[in-house]
Amino acid sequence: MKPLLVEIVSEGPHCVPCEYAIAAVEYVAEWYRNRIEVRVVETKRPRDAARYLELCKIHGGILPMPSILFAGRLVFDAIPGPEELCGAIDAALLDREER
Repeated sequence: MKPLLVEIVSEGPHCVPCEYAIAAVEYVAEWYRNRIEVRVVETKRPRDAARYLELCKIHGGILPMPSILFAGRLVFDAIPGPEELCGAIDAALLDREER
């Protein structure tokens, strides 16, 4: 099974909350090794801007900064703590396994 795609939408390094969200995901990612794939969607990079617009279209509006998405689905629009983030990842992985 492919790893769960975890995307963090960020304005870039100047956005402190975005950097905290990235750090939170990277911190817990170590516990999930090959089960998740982490990608930063930095809206100021052309390739990532296209992905951001695609995600906004899927969700019917502008996604806040930062946002954390699992497999293209918005899960957090604020910075979660490690326990909350792990709980959401665990639930998403379990859901995928049950399908």
